Amino acid sequence: MTAALLLVALTASGPPHLQAVLDRLRREQDVPGVTAIVVNREGVVFAGASGVADLQTSEPLTPQSIFYIGSVSKVLTAVLVLQLVEAEQLSLNDAASGIAHGAGPVTVGHLLTHASGLEREGDFAYWFTAEFPDNKALQDYLATAELRTKPGTSFHYSNVGYAALGLVIERITEQSYRDALQSRVLDSLNMLASGARGSAENVVNGYTPAGRILPSPERPFAGVGKPVGKRFVRMYHDAQAMSPAFGAYASASDLGQFASFLLGNGGDEVLSMEMRSRMHKRQVSGWGLGLKIRRLSGRKVTRHDGWFAAHRTHLLLDHENGVGVVVMANSDNATPGKIADALLQAALTAESR
Repeated sequence: MTAALLLVALTASGPPHLQAVLDRLRREQDVPGVTAIVVNREGVVFAGASGVADLQTSEPLTPQSIFYIGSVSKVLTAVLVLQLVEAEQLSLNDAASGIAHGAGPVTVGHLLTHASGLEREGDFAYWFTAEFPDNKALQDYLATAELRTKPGTSFHYSNVGYAALGLVIERITEQSYRDALQSRVLDSLNMLASGARGSAENVVNGYTPAGRILPSPERPFAGVGKPVGKRFVRMYHDAQAMSPAFGAYASASDLGQFASFLLGNGGDEVLSMEMRSRMHKRQVSGWGLGLKIRRLSGRKVTRHDGWFAAHRTHLLLDHENGVGVVVMANSDNATPGKIADALLQAALTAESR
């Protein structure tokens, strides 16, 4: 799907019943705003939004509104790593230098599939302190980290593992992670509103749930800002060296382009169809290469959640039907995966009529 096709498709919102699903679930989840994209092999099926980007100004959301995408950043990082593998600048079996490996070498493939044995957050308390490590602090931690298990033997989701992949990318490309992802992936896929590290301009506000501060008033997450009605604004903090794990930003329309690419539509200069197919194949850890593999209504799907600064994102890929769904919401209590499932089912039901 070309950028021109995507832009043309976005001028129409798509089937009204999909908008009704989005409106209903936003109200049920009590979320200020939600935006979504549904794509198939022909282009954009639905591009819609419900609610607002800012509770004080009532600025409406659109599919072009900018969100922090949290751990969906990992899928972008995986694509960049696999591009380097295809260019024979890197191998999945290469040891990731700088990581303590008394239990055995930690490879690039282990990091991609959360089988490295590294802890989820390492020794960092950034969710509460807002102090994210720079490259040196991350390197110092990795050099002395104790692994939970022998690499390659079990699954344990790891943000610091994907941050370590950012260091690998910088060493191979001799670019910053931000510049490498921008020039090698985002620009090539015409994801022109996206970036590999915030803070983004004109980003929508993120909010705590009504009447609550997460996780508690005694120890709130970093970045709880001013009150707005029954909610609090969540403030952004620079993820620094953790950006390859959860620091990128994008619009729903950009991520719709990305979903279409992952399903095999265009983008051969970024990653071959063969390598994209490998991303969706189950590895020893149970994950694909950068994607979670699940079953939905008896079909294999791949997906990934994202959360950062009260922005929630979900990427869902139905390979059998060639349909991708992106949902983005601006509150900590949102469950965009449930909205994505409902939009996918509604889109497939409409196609079958």
